[in-house]
Amino acid sequence: MDRIAMQIRLVKIEELSYKNVTRQDSDIRESVLVKLLLNVLPDVSSNTIELNVGVIYHTHSRDLLNYEIKSTFEIGEIDAILRVRDYSVSIAPELLSILVGVSIGSLRGMLVLRTKGSIFENYPLPIINVTELIASLQTETITQRSYFPFFRFKYE
Repeated sequence: MDRIAMQIRLVKIEELSYKNVTRQDSDIRESVLVKLLLNVLPDVSSNTIELNVGVIYHTHSRDLLNYEIKSTFEIGEIDAILRVRDYSVSIAPELLSILVGVSIGSLRGMLVLRTKGSIFENYPLPIINVTELIASLQTETITQRSYFPFFRFKYE
């Protein structure tokens, strides 16, 4: 495997949205499903990539919690590791693995803070094998237009 030298800097992390429709005394009798969402937004002219990462906790009948953050990364020599064609983004798996790992870790920590005192306090974002996730994404097309649900998990 060839090694790729990359210069990556996390510029900022910001909250985009948070919505929790439950109350502390809510009694949810259905299984709670967790869906993770990803949107890759590169800007080659400024050598940055924004990753919008979101999570939806839901039952079969309704969404219970939605949370979304944006991580902005500065990438040195972005042209060598990223290709944009129409609405398709092709990123070196090594880079994508780092960006997704940092973004999911940030989402997990911020979600813990946001759900403190709620019914989701004891249901953190599950651990995700980012290497396996990236391998599965290589067969999919990630588009800039919409979120790509790439992970589902069930709390029972």
